[in-house]
Amino acid sequence: MIAALIRHAEIAKGKNVLVLFMLLASYFGMLVSGALGLLWVFAAALVLSYASDFYLHRAEPDLIRFLGKLKWGLSIRVLTRELGVLVLLRYTVGDDRDIFTVIFLGFAAVHSLRLLYTFLCMFIKRRRALPVRVRNLDLSALNMPEPPPPIAFRSYERKLLHLDSAVIAGAIASRATHVIGFSVLGCALAVTVAVLGMVILLPTIRQCRRVPSHERTFRILNKQVAKYRPEVVLYFTYAAGARDSAYQVNMWLETLSRLGRRPLIVLREVTTLRFLAYTSLPVVCLPKADDLSLLELPEVRVILYPANAGKNVHMLRVAEAKHVFIGHGDSDKLASSNRVSKVYDEIWTAGQGGEERYQRLRGTIPGSALVPVGRPQLSAVESVSARPQGRMTTVLYAPTWEGWTADPFHTSLILMGEKLIRMLLNQQEPVRILYKPHPLTGKRSADATRVHRRIMALLEADNAKRDRTRENRSSRASQADGDKKLAGLESRMARLKAWTVVGVYGLWHKDRAMLARPPKETWEELQAQWHETFWAGGGGDRHQVVTGQLPSLYSCFNEADMLISDISSVVSDFVASEKPYAVSNPSDSDPALFKQLNPAASAAYILGPSCEELSVCVEAARSGGRDRLAGHREHLKRYLLGDGDSMVRFNDAVNRLFARGIAEFPAGDTAEPILANPFTRGTAAIPEQSLESTAPMPQLGWIGQQLGPQESMEQYF
Repeated sequence: MIAALIRHAEIAKGKNVLVLFMLLASYFGMLVSGALGLLWVFAAALVLSYASDFYLHRAEPDLIRFLGKLKWGLSIRVLTRELGVLVLLRYTVGDDRDIFTVIFLGFAAVHSLRLLYTFLCMFIKRRRALPVRVRNLDLSALNMPEPPPPIAFRSYERKLLHLDSAVIAGAIASRATHVIGFSVLGCALAVTVAVLGMVILLPTIRQCRRVPSHERTFRILNKQVAKYRPEVVLYFTYAAGARDSAYQVNMWLETLSRLGRRPLIVLREVTTLRFLAYTSLPVVCLPKADDLSLLELPEVRVILYPANAGKNVHMLRVAEAKHVFIGHGDSDKLASSNRVSKVYDEIWTAGQGGEERYQRLRGTIPGSALVPVGRPQLSAVESVSARPQGRMTTVLYAPTWEGWTADPFHTSLILMGEKLIRMLLNQQEPVRILYKPHPLTGKRSADATRVHRRIMALLEADNAKRDRTRENRSSRASQADGDKKLAGLESRMARLKAWTVVGVYGLWHKDRAMLARPPKETWEELQAQWHETFWAGGGGDRHQVVTGQLPSLYSCFNEADMLISDISSVVSDFVASEKPYAVSNPSDSDPALFKQLNPAASAAYILGPSCEELSVCVEAARSGGRDRLAGHREHLKRYLLGDGDSMVRFNDAVNRLFARGIAEFPAGDTAEPILANPFTRGTAAIPEQSLESTAPMPQLGWIGQQLGPQESMEQYF
């Protein structure tokens, strides 16, 4: 536990760690000063505790959650603060002893009302908690009651626990003036606020008696899904680290939107839904397996899986559909040729390299199940071209994460990352560094987290140095203007994303008025403007640390002259650009053997743990793609990614498999619908469509209530 505390202290920023220790010191100071009867010292420690607590809740919630794991959560801290007050009041004598009694009864009343208030809030949350979350589906027919006012419901646990502040203020005032009226006033104020909050909740509690039943919810959901008539499902679940794993489904959203068939996205974790990127496709999130069985998909004949996860079995049991593992990248990692994949009807790989990877499993996967379809996402990757005059050489460092095993050579970050960055920063001719770590970096290794933070500090320090050496200050002003434009674009993108979420929870009238006019911009236009503004910032020579969804990985590819990475799908994708790239070899194995074992590195510069080959790599980056390995990369691109338009190949593969599924289980002629709903007594036949139909998907209705901007909808998800 001590090691974990040290790890969290190192993850947090220095200022936040200082505030954390101030918080702990303030509570210690309250207990000591209360025991010694030092009123004003106690008051100072009290104010410091409130200020530190408030700051950490806003700036460092991870540390606050960690304090809870150490059994020093908010409730314990509040009780400790109240204990300090009672200890302070033990010095009251004579008639002033009534102050102690009033304050004690005030604390008892506040906590009793807090218990009742919490019960009411939990009742509302449970009654309004639907078994399904959706995007781009109209569930307004559910007629969910309005949410409680945020002032009485949002973060109610913290608000209620801080009600005792009025009691404590009255206690200190009475202790200083020997006037019991201050204590009575403080207690009365706390009780009044608690009762007023419960009164505000009463209308919502009354409305919650008419929330839709489980049966009605799925009847309405299936009705809306039936209007859309999905033919293909992308099914995604990831039991661990759902927030950090959303990229695995995000990379397929644009590809699905370009399919000739109507796709539906089915998720299993609400956290994944929160971090799902923008999409105009309908999305259904069903956390419980029993609820998944109630979703009716009678026309679906192809189900795609981006990840191998345990909860895939809940969908794999569907016999009417063909199940396809498409993965979330194509690499030489063991995860890209897993024996578990034999449970799928087909495995779609990018090219010949992926096929041979599975064939090395010695007959576990039949050759007929392996289908090369290319990588449709790579249409956004620009091919290598001559570097513009005067442009600073840009190197993208994108290491993978530590992996689920104890392999110390899985990532270059721990053994080589900091050294590599320092050597790049010390190049005689300056280079710009784009640092994009894997989303799961630090998930298993504290060492990876420490190196990650040191690399960010190095790049930040070098950026500051470059800012100071610029000839004029106009670049700083342009950087500030760029940041302002980015913030504006992000706000517009958040509003556009909000339009994809149907408000099954209800909204206040002001939010509906704000959404009265649909956004005029398209997501593609806003994203293109965002990328253009981002890369133009800082005069084109600032290092960038990329940890969010934007800028996208492929935008980083287009900006970079060279990639340095590990054995991962990032390498295979970057080959599409035909730009020079380097692959780390942390184990310092023989380079020829390393390339033989990892075909994606066969056209790469190999970097050993000493990084002595880095100067050759930088020279290759400056060549504009005319280095000695250019021909090898062209050949490797065809080997890994295949020939032809990947989107056409992917769409053809979907149509072919869909035709097989319809031939085996004609629509409307199955023994029972896919994932049959026990609430439904019968299933009407649905007219069969032409298998070659590539008609555009029907526009989704926008009849119901819709959530407002992203920041206001997160409280309900």
